[in-house]
Amino acid sequence: MTTKTLTSGSIPYQVRDLAVPSSIGYFFHTMYNVVDSFYAGQVSTLALAALGLSFPVFLIIIATAGGLSRGSSALVSNAIGAEDHSRKKEYVEQSFSLGLFVSIVLTIIGCFAASPLFQLLGASGEYLSVSLEYIIPIFLGTVFFVGNNLCNAILVAHGDSKTFSKVLIVGFFANLILDPWFLYGGAGLPALGIAGIAWATVAIQVGSSAYMFWIVLNRGYLNLKPWTSLLPKLKVYGEIGVQALPSTFNIVSVSLGFFLITYFVKLYGEASVAAFGVTTRIEQIGFLPTTGLSTAIMAMVGQNSGAKNFERVRQTMRFCVRVGLALNLVVSLLMFAFARQLMGVFTSDPEVISLGVNCLRIIIPIHWSYVMTSAHVSMLQAIKRPLCGFFESILRRVLLPLPFFVWFVLYQEYSVDLVWYSVAGTNVLMTFVTIFYARWMLNRLIRQQASDSGLPKSDTKRAAKA
Repeated sequence: MTTKTLTSGSIPYQVRDLAVPSSIGYFFHTMYNVVDSFYAGQVSTLALAALGLSFPVFLIIIATAGGLSRGSSALVSNAIGAEDHSRKKEYVEQSFSLGLFVSIVLTIIGCFAASPLFQLLGASGEYLSVSLEYIIPIFLGTVFFVGNNLCNAILVAHGDSKTFSKVLIVGFFANLILDPWFLYGGAGLPALGIAGIAWATVAIQVGSSAYMFWIVLNRGYLNLKPWTSLLPKLKVYGEIGVQALPSTFNIVSVSLGFFLITYFVKLYGEASVAAFGVTTRIEQIGFLPTTGLSTAIMAMVGQNSGAKNFERVRQTMRFCVRVGLALNLVVSLLMFAFARQLMGVFTSDPEVISLGVNCLRIIIPIHWSYVMTSAHVSMLQAIKRPLCGFFESILRRVLLPLPFFVWFVLYQEYSVDLVWYSVAGTNVLMTFVTIFYARWMLNRLIRQQASDSGLPKSDTKRAAKA
């Protein structure tokens, strides 16, 4: 059993060791989604629009898997930092138990709710049929999405972000083969159409989750003997839920935000929905530094929080924020300059390209706010203060932009660009709120620790301001 101790040593080295493999892995994961969009675009604009319409529904699965994994990672890494091995073992066992139960429930609900959700978003006829062809196989594979993420959460808590990175790279190359094969058929397999793209994703998730689960077992992080240790323990379920639910709802709010935007964007036609779907895929490229740094923050802040080493938490955050902003500046400049070429990779429809370029050139300049928000929300999750992430996200993605959407789209009938300006403005506002709260919470923990150690009040305040 190998566990990297992140409570001492070089912070830049440890961040690089965790963030770089994660960023590389998620780059290939993003390219994986790009391949899906590329092949959907080769079928028709309708198929591309169906993929864009399916994305907020797909996010429900991503939210469940992401929430459980972030909650589990926070608890496990804190237990590692506190050197509480029995609690660590229990958290790992019950995370998988809870993940299986939730996956089954989500699969059943998703298969029945998909059609009403798509109809709510304005899909009907062939548009509805194509969207359902894609999303139903995805819901049937929920348990593998959740299992994959939970395995990665356990590995990251122990300081390993490289294994999942390798899995994502292999998955990308597998998708290059499976997407066209399942889509067009061949070698005894009938052409599955748009559903083939979804089944290719599920097949890759089956293989990668099996491998990840084997790694977790082989390293001794999970022991299936006795199997009764996996039986539900409601108290531990509750602890995991307290950490996982805010994070899950945080990501669900992303889905709600996409639902909201799609609901208003659909009023401008299928080309606008298709453009929004493509820009979402392209934006994921710009979030790669954010993803890698969030992985590093979850592991490093989690272990140091468990060890009550809050000064090191602050040093980690300062370094990660500086690096994240620098990387984001480079990526954003490139994306802004080549927005038209990036859109052209997915579609040759001039209307979709034009709409997508306008969207990207409004949103890309505020990508720095995503870096800052993600870093500070990850820190709050790692110190077991996850509720802020949920409230921040629901305000930023739903409650604040809704009045603007209603006014600009329904009452004033402005162009779709006003939707993107509304998104940009609310993101920047909530970023400053999140930074303020996260830093206040960290300073509070530092003051509390200094007070508990018996430092004079003046020294306590000085420690918090350092």
